[in-house]
Amino acid sequence: MFRVGIPSMQATDIDLRAMLQFQPESGRLLLGDERFLMFRQEAFGSLRKLLFEQLGPSLATSLLAQFGYRCGTGDYESLTKRYEWDSDADRLAAGPTMHCWEGLVRAVTDTVSYDRSAGVFEMSGTWQSSYEAELQLTLFGRSQTSACHTLTGYASGWATAFFGAPLLAIEPTCVAKGDSRCSFLIRPASQFGPEAEPWRQALAPNQQSLFSLSRQLAEQIATVEKQEVLIRRLSTPVLEVWKDVLAVPIIGVIDEARSRVLMESVLEAASSRAARCIILDITGVDAVDERSAGYLVRVVRAAQLLGTHCVLTGISAPVATKLVAVGADLKELQTLRTLSDGIQACLRHLEGGRGRR
Repeated sequence: MFRVGIPSMQATDIDLRAMLQFQPESGRLLLGDERFLMFRQEAFGSLRKLLFEQLGPSLATSLLAQFGYRCGTGDYESLTKRYEWDSDADRLAAGPTMHCWEGLVRAVTDTVSYDRSAGVFEMSGTWQSSYEAELQLTLFGRSQTSACHTLTGYASGWATAFFGAPLLAIEPTCVAKGDSRCSFLIRPASQFGPEAEPWRQALAPNQQSLFSLSRQLAEQIATVEKQEVLIRRLSTPVLEVWKDVLAVPIIGVIDEARSRVLMESVLEAASSRAARCIILDITGVDAVDERSAGYLVRVVRAAQLLGTHCVLTGISAPVATKLVAVGADLKELQTLRTLSDGIQACLRHLEGGRGRR
């Protein structure tokens, strides 16, 4: 039954040249009362590249697929609100037709059959001139997997809204991975085998609520942070060079994060091993400035609170020159040239301590 005041329409009637209202005076492009946006393909390519570089393939693929899914359901709802379709076939075909008019791809449907009461749906076809396949080849080169993530997302979203039950679109072949064409196949997710798992996982938050992207990203960040701490700890080993004497060789840069790990390592070693002397050897440090010198002083002060004597060794001529130039205050540190000098100084300290008992 047609709705009063809603124009009747076929999919072939879609013509964005007539449907869009260009309002450059207000900086708007409208379809009815909804705003449209226009971007160069290269601009979207920059966003796509950032997503893959910053988030990794799994999260980037999922975000693009979910973006496409919401575009598909959004377009369906918007056009259904605005127009009355002549037939179910027009309602379904309007999705691929919109994609053609939006300049994203030329969608050609080969087969389609469905029965809502029986829960049966199958639609297949090809995507010609896919913008995503072009971007993949331009930005990254040939892919190992299908690359049209927003297109499959859109097809899943539009078909799901049309059918009234969850449907999944996959891309069995893709130009971006060297195939002769980009193809799509849409079915209920349960009717696919393991070949559909990448697309099923990408749309899981929309269709099955299997995982949260924000939670996955937080877990990924936490994992990276743990790995960074572990790497810093591994790069700050604590070595026993004599009875009651430990050495901590420091390599690389002494920044705030590194100083925290250094502090933890020194205090843990001083406490758990009952070390009476600790040598901080900076032979492998390329540069020391006033700030990094301050970090070293704080580490020494903390160790001294536990009754551990600290010496600093391995200051090279360039590092010494730099420390003098920046006015670094090392009065609280006993500085020596080599690790050997440091060991001898610690042994003298231990001998003196025994002599005072």
